[in-house]
Amino acid sequence: MRTPSPAQRLLAVRVGATAWVLIALYFLAEVVTARAWPRPYEVRTNSVSNLGVTGCDGSAAQIAAARLCSPLHAVINSAFVMTGVLILAGAVGLREFLPPGRLRRAALTLLCLAAVSAALTGVVPINVDAHLHQLVAAPTFVARNAAMIVIAIALYERWRIFALWTGLCCLVGVVGMAAILLPGEPFGVTERLALYPFTVWVVTAGVAALRTRAWLTSPETP
Repeated sequence: MRTPSPAQRLLAVRVGATAWVLIALYFLAEVVTARAWPRPYEVRTNSVSNLGVTGCDGSAAQIAAARLCSPLHAVINSAFVMTGVLILAGAVGLREFLPPGRLRRAALTLLCLAAVSAALTGVVPINVDAHLHQLVAAPTFVARNAAMIVIAIALYERWRIFALWTGLCCLVGVVGMAAILLPGEPFGVTERLALYPFTVWVVTAGVAALRTRAWLTSPETP
């Protein structure tokens, strides 16, 4: 297999890192979609999936008939899909930051699973098929946090500070996952506690990769 040239490796890093930085736009999509609700969207109790509920355009008749009305559902559902695409693009472009071997393969597998799961949540809104939506959405909760564990271990020797930051994000995400299972906890909060740390982490990883590219030009880089 031909070894990529330094220029090719830098291009891959730029593309992958930019993809992960662009995931920050997900937060904007969520805010815009929530603000368009005719009834107040409650972050504490409403799930992220509620934002993607289709079938209500905001007309008075539909608002009166619908329990949940998200007129800009296309915005958040598109954001789910694009987030999945960007996670995958970043994982491929930045893969050489991880040492070759089992940890890299495990991290890429988990990131791909998280990406596909995130994208499918936008393809199958919860009101269209609740069971299928939950089935395709569940893997991203586990995969994104598991990926951070693997990446933290893989990066510890070379980039210890960023590895510790990765581990911290993972810890918060795992706490959020555990909190989801506790009765009486506000689902909107615990769900975001489980999901948001990874979203924040990929953005910071993208920024860090854009700032730490010189090592990729070295022929000694594995």
